[in-house]
Amino acid sequence: MFPGMMRHRVVPLLVVASGLVAVVPAALGPYPGLAWPLVALLAVAGIALGWWQRRPAGPAPAVAPQRRPAELPAAPVLVGRAAELAAVSAAVAGGAQLVVLAAAAGTGTSALALRAAHDARDHYPDGQLFAALRGASADPVPPEAVLVRFLRALGRPDDELRGDVAELASRFRSVVDDRRVLVLLDDARDAAQVRHLLPGGAHSLALVTSRRLLSDLLGASVLTIGALPEEAALELLTATAGPGPVAADPDGARRLVRACGGLPLAVRIIGARLRMRAQWSASALADRLDDENRRPAGMRLADRAVRSTLRVVYDELGPGEQLVFRRVGGYPGPSVGLAAAAARCALEEHAVAGALERLAGALLVESPAPDRYRMHDLLRLCARDLAAEGAEDVEGLRRHLRWLTARARPGGWLAAERENVLAAVHAAVGAGLAADARAVIVAVHPLVTGEAEHGYRLRLWQAAIPVATALGDEPFRIRALRWVSHAYGMTGQSRLELPAAQQALAAAERLGTDVREIALAAWRVGDALRALDRFDEAQEALLRALELLTGLGAVADEIEVRLSLGTLDNTFLRPELSTPVLTRAVELLAERDEPERGWALLGLAVAAGLSGQVQRARELVADALGVAERLGDDQLRGHCLQERGWLHVRHGAYRHAERDFAAMLAIFQRLRGGPGVAAAQAALGEIADLRGETAVALSRFELAMAEYERLGLPVRLGQMLQRRAEVLRGLGREQEAEADAARARELIGDAPAHRGPALRRRPDRPRRET
Repeated sequence: MFPGMMRHRVVPLLVVASGLVAVVPAALGPYPGLAWPLVALLAVAGIALGWWQRRPAGPAPAVAPQRRPAELPAAPVLVGRAAELAAVSAAVAGGAQLVVLAAAAGTGTSALALRAAHDARDHYPDGQLFAALRGASADPVPPEAVLVRFLRALGRPDDELRGDVAELASRFRSVVDDRRVLVLLDDARDAAQVRHLLPGGAHSLALVTSRRLLSDLLGASVLTIGALPEEAALELLTATAGPGPVAADPDGARRLVRACGGLPLAVRIIGARLRMRAQWSASALADRLDDENRRPAGMRLADRAVRSTLRVVYDELGPGEQLVFRRVGGYPGPSVGLAAAAARCALEEHAVAGALERLAGALLVESPAPDRYRMHDLLRLCARDLAAEGAEDVEGLRRHLRWLTARARPGGWLAAERENVLAAVHAAVGAGLAADARAVIVAVHPLVTGEAEHGYRLRLWQAAIPVATALGDEPFRIRALRWVSHAYGMTGQSRLELPAAQQALAAAERLGTDVREIALAAWRVGDALRALDRFDEAQEALLRALELLTGLGAVADEIEVRLSLGTLDNTFLRPELSTPVLTRAVELLAERDEPERGWALLGLAVAAGLSGQVQRARELVADALGVAERLGDDQLRGHCLQERGWLHVRHGAYRHAERDFAAMLAIFQRLRGGPGVAAAQAALGEIADLRGETAVALSRFELAMAEYERLGLPVRLGQMLQRRAEVLRGLGREQEAEADAARARELIGDAPAHRGPALRRRPDRPRRET
């Protein structure tokens, strides 16, 4: 028996070090070779977690320092809004932490909020965050996508970007709680879109613009912004058109701003036209506006003013500019690049670029970045209507979809087009272009890699379901459901993971024509059940998938399922089941140095350890470590070191174990892998406790707890608190121990006792054929 063993009668809690929410199973009796069975349990949990979370080998991410984001777009020149700007400042000075600016479209609330944010930014030195929510569009940005981007902008690691919207919002509030941060949310659809994006801290400010009052946002200071008064509108017209036309025809100028309804958007457009047409008088232009204003009866004043203004200006454009305005203006998404705009127009890029620059001069188009363009949504609506008159809208979208399919590239292209892809897919269904939308999804899917992209993959495949339905393509719908299930699991939404997988399996069975699809869906169901610790059902589903794939000769898929099944068996302490499953995986992989071979060897090492074959376990760990080092796979290497460290512990070689755990810690700190960091800290704490170095042990446990708290894993934190409570009791510090134990009970609550870790899904390496 190891020194200090009697002090560890509650060693079951050690399993939390690898993220295992566990009690020791009674079924350890068959393994008499284990001098300390829980050491093996800890290794099992760590290996399992590593397998399900593994990533393709690549350069380790650098550890980013705490960031102070500065995301506000450039400050606009604001004309005629001094009173409204003062009202915002007064609300903030009076203690408001949430200010909502509500107004009709085209009123200029975005510019007003942006100007107010720039004026206040010095009071929020810890960062300024900005999100265009596109609430008035057909594709509003979901709050979870905004939260992921905010957390990344604040320097948080990828392992904090998982969870549902409530978890992400909680993490965001925790990160900014003690900071002075300004958040500007532009064009919110409703309170539900905004609520999770509010910082909540006592020192932060949120500015929100919307076309609704959002009066159900508790604590909000709501300011309703109206049209510009006539004098202010004249000031804006003078600033846009120049003083000459206004001074030459003041009565005509007043008629112009009245015809524009005092809307800054309409005033700026008509002012730009007056500036570019020196031969026009303000009165002549006002006459034309009056004629247009009589046509669109029944419209709201704001829409009527903008449409009338635009129609007058549009009629004066050259044929080339008119064509580009119509065809580009219907773009889906937040902005459009020059190449995509040229595709929509079926013209050369240089011709479209020239037309867009002239449209920008007329204030019909903005250019937020080189070769990138956007329009106000009211102008886009007008452009779509004009395109529809000539049946150009559907063809323009078709060309855009085909451009997205042909140009799909990883890296910068995807970063620029990601939201446009989703918007184009959504628009395609209503336009009868579902086949083109399917091609876009298939082209983009393999580009979506990395732990931080699971949320985007979820949105991509959710969009694929109505595409498949519109096409009557049941195999594609099944595939979409599988990937939706996968993405739910990878984003930490386990409750939603299983239903989507079950829908995929049921649909595949009904279809009955593709055995491989049934196998892949069964595999997905098995993964989802495993995440819920439903061992028997998970095993049944994975065995079914394995049987089907073996019969098909789908070797690559068979290997993956064997690794999943073997890991599951090890996690639930059934080495007699995992050993033959993983042995066959190694045989199928032959002597190839692939990550899967390393993980299979490591799984066999765990099984050997569980069976009391310690020397065999050491040999297998050495083989797995060799694969990891030859491939440069640090994820695999870290878990090999973990297993080897616990094998050292079993023989009392604490110094060697400590060295392996320290190396493991360094690896996962470099990878920014929170669960691995926590496991290593806890393991080092156990080594210290075994040596009687309780102060060091407690310090290590606290570091592990901090990591679990950062990751938002309350049950694991609670289990670690229980472990610390036991050490404190051994020191006679009963009051502190009881406080830890009480908090642990509160955190764990009625969570079921697991015998396996809350593992993640199969690795994120999407393939075109699946």
